[in-house]
Amino acid sequence: MKRLIIYVAVIILFSCNVSAQQSNRIILQVAANQIELGYQHKLFNQKMWGQTYVGLGNQDVNSSFNDLLAGIKIGFDAWSNSKNTIWVNSNIGIYIPNNDYYTAVTPVIGVGIGYSRYIGKSGKHALLLNAGYQYGERDYRQKFSSRMADIETVGNFSVAPLYFSLGYGFNF
Repeated sequence: MKRLIIYVAVIILFSCNVSAQQSNRIILQVAANQIELGYQHKLFNQKMWGQTYVGLGNQDVNSSFNDLLAGIKIGFDAWSNSKNTIWVNSNIGIYIPNNDYYTAVTPVIGVGIGYSRYIGKSGKHALLLNAGYQYGERDYRQKFSSRMADIETVGNFSVAPLYFSLGYGFNF
């Protein structure tokens, strides 16, 4: 009887470990105007997940990847099989342009759809395609002053509304 209990316990532990191996993912995504590094974890069930991300962007007046971005995503696997997954997600984040002309810390919200193709025998590696819509807009003020006059202008910073990214994911 003790052996039966031990065998059952070992089988349950191994089966829990197998599903837990695929509940975490490290993601690197590259788009035309931003690069993101994220950590994704399955939430309440195997179809729902949450992700935090940080990255660098290039959407302001200078032409270098020095803007900061960060946020969270909540997603749902709409369809999946052993090698493919199609998901939908929503995100909320912040975009911080880094330049000498203005400061415009911008909140960003968005929705997206994505596709994962698992590669390798163990399915730990994934190629990702992601597309969606995001909205982020912020007014800013610039002041120029001299001994003769003070000039103040108002401008508007907004993130690119449509995005498309390619990525790599490592599941563990």
